[in-house]
Amino acid sequence: MQGKVIEPANFGKKIVFTTKGIKEYLNQPHKHYHKKNELLKEIPELLNNAKYMGRTTYHKERNYILASHIFEIKINGDKTWLIARENIEGVITFYSISDSEKVLLGVKK
Repeated sequence: MQGKVIEPANFGKKIVFTTKGIKEYLNQPHKHYHKKNELLKEIPELLNNAKYMGRTTYHKERNYILASHIFEIKINGDKTWLIARENIEGVITFYSISDSEKVLLGVKK
């Protein structure tokens, strides 16, 4: 999936998949850890069907990350959030997954 680019219908912008994002996804703890890992190949489809929650803004010096885009899905009936990060050049890359509602702090549509 590395290097794959998708444009979810509910988002209207392209998201690039990188090795770094896939590794981050696989390393994240999750209530349904094994199911989360099994869904990796389905991430493009999940993003297409996910609810776009909005974006959080922040500045991370080293990589000049300007925003995180948050998408809500469900795994085994529990809410889970897929995260894509946007850099200063406007490139959006798939970043990770979380089952913690803390990712919603500061989200704006």
